[in-house]
Amino acid sequence: MKNKSVFGIGFDIGGTNIACGLLDGEYRIVEKLSRRFEPLGEDGIAASMLELSRALCEKCGASLENAAYIGVCIPGSVDAKNGVVIDAYNLGLHDSAFRAAVERTFDKPAALLNDADAACLAEARLGALRGTENSMLVTIGTGIGVGIVLGGRLFHGGRGLGVEAGHVQMDIHGAGCTCGRSGCIEALCSATALARLAESALGEAIALPVLVERAKNGDPACKRVWDEYAFNLGNALASYINILDPQLIALGGGVSGAGSFLIDSVRPHVDKNSFFRQPTPVTIAELGNDAGLAGACIYALESL
Repeated sequence: MKNKSVFGIGFDIGGTNIACGLLDGEYRIVEKLSRRFEPLGEDGIAASMLELSRALCEKCGASLENAAYIGVCIPGSVDAKNGVVIDAYNLGLHDSAFRAAVERTFDKPAALLNDADAACLAEARLGALRGTENSMLVTIGTGIGVGIVLGGRLFHGGRGLGVEAGHVQMDIHGAGCTCGRSGCIEALCSATALARLAESALGEAIALPVLVERAKNGDPACKRVWDEYAFNLGNALASYINILDPQLIALGGGVSGAGSFLIDSVRPHVDKNSFFRQPTPVTIAELGNDAGLAGACIYALESL
């Protein structure tokens, strides 16, 4: 680092691992470390974060005392304004004043954000969505995460409780969803849904890259699976467009690794099912797995 006195610490906390990144004044990740997540309650998790950040700073030759802020993102329902985790089932946190626990532990100002919102903010400031005032990031992984930027600012929902657009219902008779309903966009369009669809059609589990490659090469069975998935995802994106008329939608998460093949597959369904004569463009997100860390730090600086 050229200036070791100007930096922030970002955390992306998932149900499996905690990723910690040291970011410079331009939100560039200088170094990262991760460790296994353990559901130790808010104070225990914060203590684990402190230990990890100390190891990271030692690796970088920086002093944790000089960190200006702590940015944190998690998968779950978050009241970002008040720093409260409403429900994060994978983390074992419910109605948790988690931001306050982090601030007590680090003795530094902290900000807390949903992970999809953090990734969306990073893409809006640094990645595929930069230059837009009204846009969306749809992350397609184990579930569906949606972040929305309106008027150049992250949209936290009308009551400040976030956006759960993955749980918009597409098919009342469709596959069961983790939220308890049936046929949600998440149940039909997540990477988990694609894997389930492929296993059902092919009679065996298949890795996503293999499925994509075979579909590209015209394998009939794999192409049928991919085409059905693209139909569902394209319809979901068209519904988002019909509600918000965003300037641009970026796709992130594991399925977005299919790149232009994914865009080319969903585009006809987006165009056909969008209400508008000129449908919103759809592109691939740029920042990958680092988006959450960067977005958490950006939000910290913009909100503290």
